Amino acid sequence: MPQETDATTLLSGPESGPVPSGMDGIRMPAVHLPFAAHDPNPAHPQAQAALETWLDTFGICQTPASRESLQRTRIPLITALAYPRASPAALELLVQWAAWTFIIDDEFDDGPDGQDPTRCAKALAILLPILDGTPPGQAASARAFAETLQRLTADRSAGFCRMLRGDIAAYLWSYYESLVDQRAQRVPTVAAYRRQRAVAVAAYTWLDAVEIAAGVDLPEPVRHFSSFRDLRDAIGQYVGLHNDLWSLERDQAAGAFHNAVLLLQHHEQLPLQEAVDAVNVMLTDCVHTMHHAERDLIAQLEAADITRAARDDVLACITGYRHFVRGCFDYHYQARRYTTAHASHNSESAPHRLFPDTP
Repeated sequence: MPQETDATTLLSGPESGPVPSGMDGIRMPAVHLPFAAHDPNPAHPQAQAALETWLDTFGICQTPASRESLQRTRIPLITALAYPRASPAALELLVQWAAWTFIIDDEFDDGPDGQDPTRCAKALAILLPILDGTPPGQAASARAFAETLQRLTADRSAGFCRMLRGDIAAYLWSYYESLVDQRAQRVPTVAAYRRQRAVAVAAYTWLDAVEIAAGVDLPEPVRHFSSFRDLRDAIGQYVGLHNDLWSLERDQAAGAFHNAVLLLQHHEQLPLQEAVDAVNVMLTDCVHTMHHAERDLIAQLEAADITRAARDDVLACITGYRHFVRGCFDYHYQARRYTTAHASHNSESAPHRLFPDTP
């Protein structure tokens, strides 16, 4: 099993760095995080250069405002922190995939395709058929998606490809689901929200990519262990809840309850500080669930007579999952996307202009 540290870390980082934008005056919680910090992948400067070429190749993010959004986000940094041991070639691919997800997120969060259900469904209809093998059309987003998906799944097992495609589809549909909830003024329970949020932050697709970063492809039976599912769910919820603490200002401005802090204030009438502290308790619970699931996963490997080589691959995956959790934590306080006021966009103008401007 990977080594642990018995540690808590301030939300704003071990050196008490910037606080989340919009949370001035709020006491930053000490987050239970027993996974040691690590340096980013040393290949990330090369991955940054490759990303610029990739963006130019597909004609994505060509305006100054679009490039500024990418600079605020520091996509190569989060990817290098999430996958510190990936090979240079794997990191380049994963940085490009991460860029696509962040660009899509901006487009649906801040543009007209995320404000109207009909437009949202039309935008998704450009992307989702690609998961089933339909050739992309002329839209830059579709061409970039198809090419990157092909590289993500090249030489991978059928089980991995099914998992990744299913997780991508769920992630993309989450924008439509959240939009319809908001339009219908449907407020989820906290438990339902935590499950939805794990999907909406694309956590499962990032976890899938751990196998690419680690150079492993887990046996299909392992993917169906209850402990494997519980581990991924706990990590997904942790990442979603942690992101909520850093996205509070942005989510408040959106006027929806798709943030755990806002949801707790709504359901339990908590002051902001108490709601922030309650989310921190949830984060600690997620870490405990991770630990239990890891132990159970090792036991289930033995019970299922999984080969030694496959067990080693699972252990490498567990280590990679921990790197992902810690890397996400250490990323947020280093990115202006979360530490400075969110640049507002006119909801009638898409930030990156990925989809055809159809009514």
